[in-house]
Amino acid sequence: MNLNRLFFLLFSFLPLLQYASESDSVYVVKSIVCVGNKVTYEKIILRELPFGPNDTISISDTNQVIQQAEQNLINTSLFHFATVMFQADGVVVIDLTERWYIWPSPFLAIEERNFNVWLRDMSLEKVTYGLYASHQNFRGRRETLKILFKSGYNQMYGFSYQNPYIDKKQNWGISVSAGFEGSHSITANIDNHEPQGFKLINSYAYSGFFTSFSITRRIGFYQTHNFKIAFDRTHFADSLLVAFSGFASGKLRCGLSFNYVVKQDRRDFKPYPLVGWYADLELNWYGAIPFAGNNNKLLYTKSHLRKYLKIKNRWYFATGGVVLGTIKNDATYLSTIFMGYDNDFCRGYGYQVIPARNFAIHRNNLKYNILKTRKIHLPLIKTSRFNTVPLAFFINTFFDQAWSEKGNFAEQNPLAGKYLAGWGIGIDMVTYYDKVFRLEFTMNRFHEKGIFLQFTAPI
Repeated sequence: MNLNRLFFLLFSFLPLLQYASESDSVYVVKSIVCVGNKVTYEKIILRELPFGPNDTISISDTNQVIQQAEQNLINTSLFHFATVMFQADGVVVIDLTERWYIWPSPFLAIEERNFNVWLRDMSLEKVTYGLYASHQNFRGRRETLKILFKSGYNQMYGFSYQNPYIDKKQNWGISVSAGFEGSHSITANIDNHEPQGFKLINSYAYSGFFTSFSITRRIGFYQTHNFKIAFDRTHFADSLLVAFSGFASGKLRCGLSFNYVVKQDRRDFKPYPLVGWYADLELNWYGAIPFAGNNNKLLYTKSHLRKYLKIKNRWYFATGGVVLGTIKNDATYLSTIFMGYDNDFCRGYGYQVIPARNFAIHRNNLKYNILKTRKIHLPLIKTSRFNTVPLAFFINTFFDQAWSEKGNFAEQNPLAGKYLAGWGIGIDMVTYYDKVFRLEFTMNRFHEKGIFLQFTAPI
């Protein structure tokens, strides 16, 4: 063999050798097969995958891609379990266990800012009851339809409908709601950090009609924008305004309000995150366009930032906070910002409501996973939607702190404008249908102690 022929053969085979090397280091997705989605449309599932048919994935990235896909699917709250399998023939199998989506049931609800506050009096007057019907995966398209008939402490009759994807590319969504709300009782003042109520026996303290429309834009997997416009027409009893002259500027509230929220959500499991981060920015303008009646206005911004870390083995750390700044408000109760409602409170101060013009809350949690997530099978239950229960337990220690600027009602509430700090220990249980149960022992800087039961993740 002469030298020219040798070089010709060598360079002829080089592209083939390079192709073989590349094909061994990548995975080509030839097709995607979904299994177990008896209700959910396949396009809803494919929307959550970071790959599609004919995509090429580096072999070194497959584990990360699988983890991302499974987390995205679980965070839709449509599935108990999601397993993504890359098969050798290029077929990707998505194995899913769907949840139960239809919930027609009677309910009882405690109309207090937290469960422990209600336990002090255990008043049945603060209990709301009614019929709640919801479909969490209406038509198999991840739409949500809710109908509510509520009576007791508060009365409400209404509906809401949410469609996350109205366009072919599944980026735009809408939601609407409407209803009637009224109550014989209402919180109308705050003194020494205790909300003061007003009650009428034979008539409503307030009643009104509300409706809203919102549009959502989802960019990629993790960023969402939501703009909502809401209308309400609420009437307040004359005797309420006589008893609490600082409650509102008039007996009729009628107008438009606006809300805008942008979110970036990179948490591994939204109901109880262990790894990742979350950030949002919100702008609220209540009473932006008054049509009639009083002119109570409240304009404020609010932002959350949270970070979740795995330290080592079963140890995890989380830190996060919320900052709220009031841009414009008046001196009435309706236009006052409070710390102490929803999840906006410093642990150790679960019994206090603190009025503030601006506030910041910082939370820290160090936790240890004493029982890793286990799947408990219930043999007497046949359906897969209920017979496999995921269960995990964590013990934790925490430290919270908060700052506030004095605003309305500061004179009769001494904690307004004060630095707050609280710490303690707790145990958390996480189970299916996104349920979280937390039992915490707390202490604050004034050496006040308490045991609190909570139903959401701490951060």
